[in-house]
Amino acid sequence: MKKIIHLTVFLALVSALAGGILGYVNALTSPIIEEQKIAAVKASLQAIFTGTNDFKEISFEDASGDVINAYEAVGAGYAFNVEVQGYKDVIRFIVGIDNSGKIVGLEVNYVNDTPGLGSKVAEPEFINSIVGKQVDASLDVISGATISSNAVMKGIDSAAAVLGTLK
Repeated sequence: MKKIIHLTVFLALVSALAGGILGYVNALTSPIIEEQKIAAVKASLQAIFTGTNDFKEISFEDASGDVINAYEAVGAGYAFNVEVQGYKDVIRFIVGIDNSGKIVGLEVNYVNDTPGLGSKVAEPEFINSIVGKQVDASLDVISGATISSNAVMKGIDSAAAVLGTLK
């Protein structure tokens, strides 16, 4: 019985020590990880809104649940971090919309759909067919990859709806 109590106390001390070390390491690395996330997003935002360095994360309401984050490119427009369900997996992208409602940039961050079909939403041909058009214009989808390209269109529509609530 005495051995069981000693082992239980020893296990409790080791667990508490390990938990304390993990908490300490998390406290040290958490701000660094957050800075790297912000830097990655800022690089994408600067690629979409060239010449703009002042970005602010803004609060918003999204009934669709597709828009994850929204950023104001001060004086230039808004960027929306969007996640939609493609054919096989989620598609994550950032779409930039200027103050007149024109799509100024689209950067696909993650797509894991069928190579050669659904993955075409990340290719320059598709992106260039969208950039420069108004958000309320009819946008073309990819033949053979209608589910993935329609998902991107749905995400852009969700971003446009959020933009409508911001103005």
